[in-house]
Amino acid sequence: MLRIIVMSSFFCFVLISFAFASMNEFESCRCNNGLASRGDTKQEVLEECGKPVRIFSNPRRDCGEIWVYNFGPNEFMQGICFESDRVKKVISLDRGY
Repeated sequence: MLRIIVMSSFFCFVLISFAFASMNEFESCRCNNGLASRGDTKQEVLEECGKPVRIFSNPRRDCGEIWVYNFGPNEFMQGICFESDRVKKVISLDRGY
């Protein structure tokens, strides 16, 4: 039960973070297997970063889909914003878990 509450709170925080993310936008995201950059396809991002921990569909007007990656408690989570199946931008979020 506590885990459900913690995870629900986490995802609410992620959604709120997207509202304030304009000052935390980047061109690329460093992953374990390489770099996901603006213009990459979803398939390229999957190959570089693996499967995201969460996918949000249409969370913002300027992104059709956002994939959230958690790189652990010592790194910041990253949201990869897709528009027309290509990376539009990368959003830095709070520390991972």
